[in-house]
Amino acid sequence: MFLFGKKQPKNVIPVTIDLCDDYFVLNGKQFTIPAKVSELVEILGEPRCVADRNKDVKKYKEMVCEKYNLPAEKFSEMDYYWDNLGLMASTHEQKTVHCFWIKIGNARKYPMKMTKYDFSGTLLINGKPWQEVVEERKGSGTFYMKLGKIHAYVIRYGAKAKDVKQFQIGLNDGEEFRYFD
Repeated sequence: MFLFGKKQPKNVIPVTIDLCDDYFVLNGKQFTIPAKVSELVEILGEPRCVADRNKDVKKYKEMVCEKYNLPAEKFSEMDYYWDNLGLMASTHEQKTVHCFWIKIGNARKYPMKMTKYDFSGTLLINGKPWQEVVEERKGSGTFYMKLGKIHAYVIRYGAKAKDVKQFQIGLNDGEEFRYFD
């Protein structure tokens, strides 16, 4: 019986993620951003889906449509939550992932809803434990970690690895975003 926090779920598949310079590896399979949702589902199983979390934010929709040359009538944001694994993926058109999230702890200050449980798998950055890499980073607060074509936006509320609450994996600024056909 747990007095504090949520009890971790049963029957969680083991997950290993390695954030590399131009891609990330999920349980031995290489992905880049954007990634196909269907390929993530093959590895992680069926997610909980939440549609249009920003549907009331007109400026956000206009910015996304303009930036990615996406017709407004085809814009429909969908988030996929693998709650038991502490993983989430965001899309703009329900087929390709533009952002992949790893929940390490309770990100109270972050305005977006996350998975019900924390990530309990193995997270590496270029083959090294993520804690070592984050500890090398001086200062406190959140930061971008450019790895090559992708980046990890590390959300932390202090200077230590124990203060990290989330990793958001996306394309580096300036990279061209392409949708799959």
